[in-house]
Amino acid sequence: MLKSTPILILLLFCVTLHANEDTGVTISPEVERAVERGLAALAKEQKVDGSWDGSYGRNVGETSLCIMAFMSTGNLPGEGQYGETVARALNWVIKQAKPSGLIEYDKQTKRAAVMYGHALSTLMLSEVWGQTRRQDVGKVLRNAVKLILQVQGPAGGWGYKTKPEDGDTSVCVMQMFALKSAHEAGIHVPSAVITKALDLVKKRLNEKSNKFGYTHPGDAYMDRWGSSAAGTCIMHICNEKDPKYVKEPRLKLTELMETNKSNHHLYYFTYYGSVSCYYAGGEEYRAWKQVMEPRILEAQRKNGDWGARYQTAFAVLALALPYRYIPIYQH
Repeated sequence: MLKSTPILILLLFCVTLHANEDTGVTISPEVERAVERGLAALAKEQKVDGSWDGSYGRNVGETSLCIMAFMSTGNLPGEGQYGETVARALNWVIKQAKPSGLIEYDKQTKRAAVMYGHALSTLMLSEVWGQTRRQDVGKVLRNAVKLILQVQGPAGGWGYKTKPEDGDTSVCVMQMFALKSAHEAGIHVPSAVITKALDLVKKRLNEKSNKFGYTHPGDAYMDRWGSSAAGTCIMHICNEKDPKYVKEPRLKLTELMETNKSNHHLYYFTYYGSVSCYYAGGEEYRAWKQVMEPRILEAQRKNGDWGARYQTAFAVLALALPYRYIPIYQH
């Protein structure tokens, strides 16, 4: 665990060297500055209670994404340049946990998809708990994981509500991401749950286009490119070996980043695409960075953010992957 700012800087240097050995790619000074500006912008936008506002008002999912953005450069609760920012946000998320295990802010100005925010919070908590072993985090995390397991749908997926149903690829992948992270942090997750969910996502692959569909193979069209990135990413996270589920869809992501100039779900796509290609490493990751970084850097605004809080958090997470601070993104 990091104990002081000098140690944080030294460890950041060492971790970056390790990442370079794995991927053969460095983080340029331009990207470093962009990440620093993005985090500074997020810190300024944090509410007094520790949360961040989003399109749904105060939201546990968006706040959890912001926490992970700060964690991506080595900040933990009370540790690092933004240690207090992370600590306040974490405490706010913990306070939103319900006896049922659900993590949700009750006073949202507009009700969001509860299981999406819940999964993002579970993912964040598992990454925090894995590095701090805080008892309060562990208690909320276990209950949050238990709820995800309880509401898995009959075909292996999840929906937006706290009941068993099979929803779109986006919400299914986020639950799987959270469960895999929790498992790696030491929380028991039955392997059958992941296997069943993975089989469902596999059935949504359109082998002609090498893209994963939103709800089925036939809807893997251009406007759903974010879903394809999510499906490809979870194949990597779950260590799938079959190239048709991993390599071909991953190469398609790089092609889409280069040729598709639509900004529809750009940051969501960039986040999942970056994790997918980072797992591949070497030439494939360099090819991805070559087309991803200029596009994301150009989109950064004068005040340092990328628009909405979730967009800024996704952009920072994508750019900061080689720092290797968040365990679930390592390979």
